[in-house]
Amino acid sequence: MLDYELERKMNQEERIAEIKKLLKKEHKLTTRQLAQHFQVSFDTARRDVLRLTTTGQAIRIHGGLMEINQNNVPDFLARNQIQSPVKNKMAKMAKKFIHPGQCDFIGSSTTLKLMCPLINGMNLQVVTNSIDNALNMMESPLPKIRLLGGVINKEQRFIFSEAALDTLRRIRFNTAFIGTASINKDGIYMPNMSDANIVKIAAEHSNLVVLIAENYKFENQNSAPFKSIGLDKIDVLITDSPLGKEKKSYFDSHTQIISVLKE
Repeated sequence: MLDYELERKMNQEERIAEIKKLLKKEHKLTTRQLAQHFQVSFDTARRDVLRLTTTGQAIRIHGGLMEINQNNVPDFLARNQIQSPVKNKMAKMAKKFIHPGQCDFIGSSTTLKLMCPLINGMNLQVVTNSIDNALNMMESPLPKIRLLGGVINKEQRFIFSEAALDTLRRIRFNTAFIGTASINKDGIYMPNMSDANIVKIAAEHSNLVVLIAENYKFENQNSAPFKSIGLDKIDVLITDSPLGKEKKSYFDSHTQIISVLKE
């Protein structure tokens, strides 16, 4: 049973963290249970449910939400089913760092996939290891696209080969746009070593590195054991909600941290 007594009102970030703890114990929660537990309105509880489910932190069910499998990172197709206005906002913010005449790398990410249609018609060159990124930039002759060759990872929908790494080493990018499965104090981590290597090389050969990652990826318990780059290599972090002081301290002072949601 849920504990219905709380000493004080929580803000949404605190409620989200508490809901995730409750999900580990209860596995399923209704919106009405959450409203009673936190002593908030049904609409407020519903917004919390939407926040968790639209960012892929839980699965929405009729009347509430259920725990997502914490042992594995959901595959690209599963994550792609999440229709999130927050991801759209993050994609639009990332697009502001793209300028005509650039040569950019765009990594495999459901949020970066949403950015790709926004740059159709722009005069630039894009290198990517993502099938979906390439397909989303096919509506017009520009930008020019180089899709890296190799073996297709069907679950995560990216391409990898040693030849792809060699290609990346011979290019100097203006900007590398990258995603991640989880963030730790010492860097960003991926579930797949091949994807981690692609991101590592692309970031090392870029003038600017832009990381797209929701706030919850700091606490993500999904299996993502392969480090790609350290946080000191991140020039811009685009996230959903504002970071707390501790999370901000993980990054260098030069890192620009942008949250698309208000305080």
